[in-house]
Amino acid sequence: MTTWIALLRKAARERRAGNKERGYIISQHAFRRMGERGVAEEDITRCGLEGEVLENQDHGRDLKVLVQGVDAEGLDFYMVVALSFPRPVIVTVCRFQEEAWEDLGTFKKRR
Repeated sequence: MTTWIALLRKAARERRAGNKERGYIISQHAFRRMGERGVAEEDITRCGLEGEVLENQDHGRDLKVLVQGVDAEGLDFYMVVALSFPRPVIVTVCRFQEEAWEDLGTFKKRR
């Protein structure tokens, strides 16, 4: 487990314990997308604790990871997490578009 994923897991534990000021930050954009896509805050927390890292993105400004999770209804989603210090930021939340992702059983991979 990388240091950054350990930081995300720790932030999710803090959030679950009610320490929102020490947990990750959910951006306003991510809150809007969560509402549109039917992903609850508890789903985000569970994804932070147990999710599978799909890929890393390094576009020069900051490092982001895509983390796959499952919502309360068993539907897959992923979140884009900016690995900023000291608190990770949930940038957005997405559902998988089948034409863009290959199903590899327990996780997905971008085509």
